[in-house]
Amino acid sequence: MQLVAQRKIRTLFFLLMLAGGGTAFAQQNDSVYVRVDSFPLNTGDLAFNAALDDPGFTVCNSKIVFQYYNTGSYYKQHKREIEHYFKNSYKPVVDPAGGNGYLTIRFIINCSGQTGRFRVYELNTQYQPVKFDPRIASRLLKLTKELRGWQPAVYKDKNYDSYQYITFKLNKGGIACVLP
Repeated sequence: MQLVAQRKIRTLFFLLMLAGGGTAFAQQNDSVYVRVDSFPLNTGDLAFNAALDDPGFTVCNSKIVFQYYNTGSYYKQHKREIEHYFKNSYKPVVDPAGGNGYLTIRFIINCSGQTGRFRVYELNTQYQPVKFDPRIASRLLKLTKELRGWQPAVYKDKNYDSYQYITFKLNKGGIACVLP
């Protein structure tokens, strides 16, 4: 019985030492830590940028913006209509020397179904950052901004803001495929 009590005391002592040592370490080094509020709430949040964004576009709750995969925010009949819209509206910029890769436009759909805070990302076919002919991004961005009919995210019968994206697979400046 005495042996069991000694083991419990040793275990308790060991755990207290670990906890105390960890606390001391944290206290000695807390000047190294960055304040948590200096980071966005979520990785990839699109903060308002006066140089890029329409000041008339507002999100309903900046602390809760769902990702595209969290809920069913979508475009009317989604892929079919979006692909049809872009393939019929986009006038390709012929770029035989390049223009191959992926151009993604990411944006927010607010709780009213309005869109804003558009950002453009361009990658070559090896998924490395690249700059396509500026007319390509400009035309696709303009068409994306003009696209109406987005449905806000709905969760428990309440509308929310959400992120969405459209990726264009480009071949010599023309649209080969609209993703997802």
